[in-house]
Amino acid sequence: LQGFKSRSSQYTILPTPLPDDAPRSPINDFYFTDSPTQDSLAVMDACLKIGALPRAQKIFHLLREQRRGDPVLEPRLFNAFLNAYVNMATTNAEERDKWLGDAIQLFSDMQEGKDRVRSTAGSYA
Repeated sequence: LQGFKSRSSQYTILPTPLPDDAPRSPINDFYFTDSPTQDSLAVMDACLKIGALPRAQKIFHLLREQRRGDPVLEPRLFNAFLNAYVNMATTNAEERDKWLGDAIQLFSDMQEGKDRVRSTAGSYA
């Protein structure tokens, strides 16, 4: 927890969401992610940073089901989960098989392009 507190703050500038009556289009969805999705991404990011992987994983699975192929599900997010799974497997001996299994399954999904997300160099690191 001390390491988390001592890090410098990083800020992300989010665009203002479009009004609810604005027409939906892929380009609008890319640049103007709806507020509930932005909230989910923020909570998931916070959970990953403090080590609350089970909660982050629930949100991640929900987003993958609801927004399959959405540009908001980018390789950087998948790589963060791969890293978290491997870290959890190395620190949690009782559930090592579960976390490694989750990492392997996610990596396989990326290799197959299941969510239109392909593995990157960071996926192998």
